Amino acid sequence: MVLYFPPFIYTFFVLLGTIITISSNSMFGMWMGLEINLMAFIPMMINSEFNKKSTEAAIKYFLIQALASAMVIFGMMTFFMFNSLFSSAASKVFMSIALCTKLGMAPFHFWFPEVLEGLTWINAMILLTWQKISPLIILSFFLLNKFILILAVSSAVLGAISGINQTSVRKILAFSSISHLGWITTIMIANSSLWVNYFLIYVMISFILCLSFWTLNLNYFSQLITMKDLSKKFMVFINLLSLGGLPPLLGFLPKWMAIYILKWKFSVLTVLIFSSLITLFFYTRLCFSTFSLHVQNNLWLIKENNKKKSIILSTLMLFSVLGILPLSLIFL
Repeated sequence: MVLYFPPFIYTFFVLLGTIITISSNSMFGMWMGLEINLMAFIPMMINSEFNKKSTEAAIKYFLIQALASAMVIFGMMTFFMFNSLFSSAASKVFMSIALCTKLGMAPFHFWFPEVLEGLTWINAMILLTWQKISPLIILSFFLLNKFILILAVSSAVLGAISGINQTSVRKILAFSSISHLGWITTIMIANSSLWVNYFLIYVMISFILCLSFWTLNLNYFSQLITMKDLSKKFMVFINLLSLGGLPPLLGFLPKWMAIYILKWKFSVLTVLIFSSLITLFFYTRLCFSTFSLHVQNNLWLIKENNKKKSIILSTLMLFSVLGILPLSLIFL
């Protein structure tokens, strides 16, 4: 007997798991929230009717997250069983590795692009944004500065370099997310709560991009080349360049804050800025090739839904362009 639950049931438990993790005052409560979130998100991923890769992505996601959850509970046990300084540091390292695996930070990032490639755009948006809240909150409690700093810098560099030769939109967003996690955790190490502001702006831009790709039914950049409507191309690439941090777009604001905060560590800041320039390089290269190349319009490459209006996308694009003005007055 197969039981079917409506999607809002799973959505409720995904939200509930994250809220339990954030509001819990015990380590076991945090772990329980992570597990509720995981068990509710996996049924949302399995959507075989529309996406044949979703089952494979769900299995990969379950195996990696289950392994990381086991490491989290083991790290918590060692933290309580041994009170010596060495054991506390060892358990923090263990916890940090487990949480970075859950986040998809380098060098534990290999599962993340493959899983994201098999998801629908709605589930991809959830994985890119909401699913990162709980591990980031827990990671802020178990910070080992030198160890996390190495992972953060490697995430920023590997996320930027790995995205250069990608043509899949989902994989580009995955590697961009890995790179942004490097910036977020570096700000976290600087003992600044501004990583929350960085993450919120990243969530806004990722939401706009995923909504744009879902509305325009885009999966690969070859589909953008065949698109005749230049205004839709313009909307996509404005938001993409905003995600890369091109001034004066909205995505530049969190990196502007990070540059102001990380003045104490010039070498780390140089590497982060260099990785951001690499990301902007291949975004700009994709932009030029998409607007300059002309390919014969193949109907099987584009399946646009004419009923979906572009007014919302235009409004969201204006938010990416002009949003830096009011938000800079609030955050800075």
